[in-house]
Amino acid sequence: MLNNLKNIKLSKIIFITSLLFIASCSTSFAYNNLGWLSSFWIDDYVDLNKSQSTQLKVIINNTRDWHREVELPKYKADLLDLRQLLDKEADTAQLMSKITQVKQHWRNLLLYASDPLIELAKTLTPSQRSEMVENIRDQINDEIKEHASLTKEEHQQSRLDRQLDYYEQWLGKLTSEQRTLVSQANSEYISTSNLWYDYKLTRLGALEALFNQQTLDDAQFAQQLRTIITERELFMSAELIERNEETLRAYAQLLVKLNQTLSPKQIAHVDEEFADLVGTVNELLTE
Repeated sequence: MLNNLKNIKLSKIIFITSLLFIASCSTSFAYNNLGWLSSFWIDDYVDLNKSQSTQLKVIINNTRDWHREVELPKYKADLLDLRQLLDKEADTAQLMSKITQVKQHWRNLLLYASDPLIELAKTLTPSQRSEMVENIRDQINDEIKEHASLTKEEHQQSRLDRQLDYYEQWLGKLTSEQRTLVSQANSEYISTSNLWYDYKLTRLGALEALFNQQTLDDAQFAQQLRTIITERELFMSAELIERNEETLRAYAQLLVKLNQTLSPKQIAHVDEEFADLVGTVNELLTE
């Protein structure tokens, strides 16, 4: 579980969708004040001048307004569709199809924001570009070191604890059968952490190479940066893509199995969670 929820304002990925859920005592305040895109490429990694900061604020505000008007209704529809799928005891293929559909929301966000972010990136000085690349590299290396500080068994136990907390959040108290299903799925999980770090470094390398190009015109720069922002699978290894698909399938299979074990009380608990999420989205839509 997340610690100090009252002090955290962020969106998090929950259940099998990338649907928005605000872990805050004030949903609308949190949504309206999310950094949104500021941490994608720029604001967390480089000091911007006054003009650039103003430009970024415009990007953030415009993206938030677009997201509320265009994307939130899709989130609500997906929540309702997902609840119906689970009521009908959807099979693995149906759940995987829904997950794949929902993933498009994140790409929609990147596609919408890519052009204004590219225009901002064009204003970065050589020193700002170097600063940005090095700060991102330092962050990735810190993640690698932190991951290496734990043994395989410690990572496995930590993941199991998170999974159990996650399903208890949605189902309430788990039965011994349900805990066994989650534990078994966790024991069969093959870590992709190193593959993800390779992907991050490969993508960063592409960004660094682009920033160091001296002969590109604006159109060429924009095209290459748009690819880096929106086409992340191009920088993934074939093994990572395959493992991601396997992990997704295993997750859907676990959901199917758990769905078959729910007691009436747990079904009511799930309904409450979905109702809370729909209420959250409705609150944001009516502001």
